[in-house]
Amino acid sequence: MSLENGGSISSLTKALSSERSQAATLNLVRKVWPWVFLFLLVVFFTITSKQLNDVNFLNPRSIQGILIFTTQILLLALGETFIIIGAGIDLSVGFILGLSAVVAAMIMQALFAVDAPRVLTILCGLLGGVAVAAIPGYLNGLLVARIKVPPFISTLGMGGVVFGAALLLSGGYPVAKQPSYLGQLGNGYLLYFWPGHGISLFNLPASVGASERGDVIPLVPNVVAVTLIVLLVCWFILAKTQFGQHLYAIGGNFEASMRAGIPVQRTIVWVYTIAGLLAGIAGVLWAARFTSGAANAGEASLLTAIAAVVIGGASLFGGEGTITGTVVGSLIIATIQFGLVILGVLPFWQFIAVGLVVILAVIVDQLGRNMGR
Repeated sequence: MSLENGGSISSLTKALSSERSQAATLNLVRKVWPWVFLFLLVVFFTITSKQLNDVNFLNPRSIQGILIFTTQILLLALGETFIIIGAGIDLSVGFILGLSAVVAAMIMQALFAVDAPRVLTILCGLLGGVAVAAIPGYLNGLLVARIKVPPFISTLGMGGVVFGAALLLSGGYPVAKQPSYLGQLGNGYLLYFWPGHGISLFNLPASVGASERGDVIPLVPNVVAVTLIVLLVCWFILAKTQFGQHLYAIGGNFEASMRAGIPVQRTIVWVYTIAGLLAGIAGVLWAARFTSGAANAGEASLLTAIAAVVIGGASLFGGEGTITGTVVGSLIIATIQFGLVILGVLPFWQFIAVGLVVILAVIVDQLGRNMGR
């Protein structure tokens, strides 16, 4: 009898050990697969672009092009990361981006028309665009936290309001007639490397001739530098502050967070306000890059931003997600978009490719969760 019991216990122990091993493996796959997938994407586009178009995909200009593609997606995705970790969703950030771009462009257009100083024109435009974006973000937070409107409904409605406001302000047309130096700022670089001559800051070397400009290698686009600073601030807030710990707790268990004395409502209001501010930063960068403001500037980026967060491993049920995961998710989407452009593929295929990657991410995530139970 004891031998039989001993054999049963041994079999049970082996079965539990096997299940834990499988769960650990799948959990590792959930965390690592986006990086592996990004690597495979780079390899695929490197080979195909060389064979089909004789283009070197891994050159400094292409890499920086991918990073520029990433900035708008990433800035919106960072806001969505905060909200999704808190078990929410925001369907208005793309339209908030458009409103921010319109307001920033209108301010700079007005100041430029009266010959205001460059610094004042740029500063007022950028600050105005970011400030106006905080308003719908804050209102979203109030609706969700105080009035208990479901996030899907409140942010969907706010998106319509914001989009309509941007159209009314702009008259339905892009806000053009911007100062020329705005484009130089939005499409400029922090560093310019001239082989054999050195590095210059912010502008091309003064001694470079027209025939030598092709030899100068621009490094670190301004929009990428700004996005990197914002990224580091968001990472610090989420990983190193009490606010970040509270947010994970709220997303993991709302009722337990309330009972533990966490300021749930205030935290949620702040989260949606932060998302609005990040959309505002994306909007003013869009205005600087394209020297214009358009109400639909961020319309196509909303779903890609949410997709980047999901691909990066965040749970739509809340309580899980990282800034690092959002970064790799954004890079995957930007690499797909940029790579398909390099190959000359119709842009419509971008939506199909991103959609398939999102489905793959959810499948991997669910497999890991089911095996971990």
